[in-house]
Amino acid sequence: MKLKFLGGAEEVGRLGVKITDKDTSVIVDYGVIPEKPPQYPLPPEPVDAMFITHSHLDHIGAVPVYYHKGEPDLYATQMTLNTMKPLLRDALKVTNIEGYPAMFNEDDINSALANMRPARYFESIEVGNMVATPYPAGHIPGSTMWKFEDGISVTVTGDVNTIDTYLINGAKPIKTDVLIIESTYAGKNHESREDVRKRFRDSVKEVIDSGGKVIMPAFAVGRTQELIMTIADMGYDVAVDGMGNDISTIYLNTPGFLRSKKEFLRALSKVRIIKGRNMRENAIRSDIIISTSGMLDGGPVLGYIQKLLEDEKSAIFVTGYQVEGTNGRSLLETGTLTIAGVTVKPKMRVEFFDMSAHAGHDELVNFIKAIDPKKIVLCHGDHRENLLPDLEGYDVLLPYNGKEYEI
Repeated sequence: MKLKFLGGAEEVGRLGVKITDKDTSVIVDYGVIPEKPPQYPLPPEPVDAMFITHSHLDHIGAVPVYYHKGEPDLYATQMTLNTMKPLLRDALKVTNIEGYPAMFNEDDINSALANMRPARYFESIEVGNMVATPYPAGHIPGSTMWKFEDGISVTVTGDVNTIDTYLINGAKPIKTDVLIIESTYAGKNHESREDVRKRFRDSVKEVIDSGGKVIMPAFAVGRTQELIMTIADMGYDVAVDGMGNDISTIYLNTPGFLRSKKEFLRALSKVRIIKGRNMRENAIRSDIIISTSGMLDGGPVLGYIQKLLEDEKSAIFVTGYQVEGTNGRSLLETGTLTIAGVTVKPKMRVEFFDMSAHAGHDELVNFIKAIDPKKIVLCHGDHRENLLPDLEGYDVLLPYNGKEYEI
C-alpha cells in the first residue's frame, strides 16, 4: 500500500488522504482551509472511490473539484451525506459573494451528489481489492473512521473525539495495523467537559443578570446543536439563527445517529428559530443568540455583533477552534473584527470556552495506545511533533503534502 496526502498532512484543514493498493486507489476527504481566500488541497488524482469522514468544510469543501472531470463513487454515512448537500451549495455561494475564484461550480456539486452512496457503521464495502468499513468517530453525528483492508489494515480517523457529548458517544478503539490519526490538539489538553459547561453556564448567567446579551458564534454542524442542548433549560430567551437550523432539521429527520432524539427535541422546543428579515430584526432583543458563522467570517452573527459593539455589558462567547486568518482568531488574539470591510474593536466581553469536538493530547495518546498499531501516521495538526515523546517505541510517520510513502 502507498499513502499520499493531497492536503492536511502538516496543517489543520484541507485534508485529503490518498491510499493506493495494487490497482485500487481511494481518497479520504478533500477539504479546504476556510481562510480568505480558501486554501485548496493539491489537484485531484485519479481514484476509484471517495470516502468522507464527516461534513465539516475542512474535510469536504473541495469535494466537487473531484467531480469536474471524474465521477468516483462517494461513500459516507447517511447523516454525513444529508448535511453535505446544503454545506457545499452554501460554500459555493459564499465564495461567489466574496469574489474569490471558485474551483468548482453547481454542475460539479450535482455530479458529486449523484454519486453519493450511503454507508452503514460496521458494514463493509468492497472497492477493487480493498474492503472498507466505517466506524463511529465521536466527532459529530455521522462522523466516521474508515478502515481499509487487504492483507494489512489501514484506518483513517478523520476528526476523532473519545468523550461522550450531549449529541453522541465518543469513539471506541478499533484494531488496525496502520493508524492515520488527526493531531489537532497535540500538546494541549482540554478542560473537562463538565467543568467547561458549568463555567460556561455561570458566565452566561452573569452576563444576562447584569443586563447584557450573549452572542454565541457557532458552527452549523454539531456545535449549534450542542450549544442548544447546553443552555436550553436555563430559562432564558434563546434565538438560533443561520444554517444551524437547517442542520438541526436534518439531524431530526435522519434517524439512528443521535444519543437521544427525544432530548434533542426537548431542547429545540425551548429555543426560537429565526427565519427571515423581520424575525432577525427582533432577535436582538433575545438574551442569547446562537448564530453562524462559527469563525465569524460571515453569516448573521456579524450583524448581531455590530448592533452590540458599544455594549460593555454584553458578551461574545467563542466555543470552537478558530483557524489562523479568520475573524474569530483575530477576535481572540487582538480583540478586533472585520465587519463589512471595516476593522472594529467591540467593547463587549470576549471569552473562549473549550467545547472542542476533537480529542485532546492525553485522549489521543490513550486512544492510540489502546489500538496499539504497528505504524502511526500523524496528520491534521500544526504541532503534531508534540505527541512524539508520549509515543516512544512506536513507528511514527510525520508525512508532508505531496510526498508518497510506502506503508
